Amino acid sequence: GEATTLTADGWGSDPRTYVMCTRDRAVQPALQRKFIELADAAFPGTRTIVHTLDSSHSPFLSMPDRLADIILEA
Repeated sequence: GEATTLTADGWGSDPRTYVMCTRDRAVQPALQRKFIELADAAFPGTRTIVHTLDSSHSPFLSMPDRLADIILEA
């Protein structure tokens, strides 16, 4: 496959929202924080808005109402 290049005018200019799931064992919180840190370092002009849910990897199943509220805020 081809690599995707992230640019300041493309992905870097869009507001980012990340839903951190504190009980996620598939993508553990330390790795989630690293994803956020890397995105913010690459595009510091557009910081990631982070919401935290006390949820496993699938908040759309375990707490759909709370996840929907976050999505509607974005």
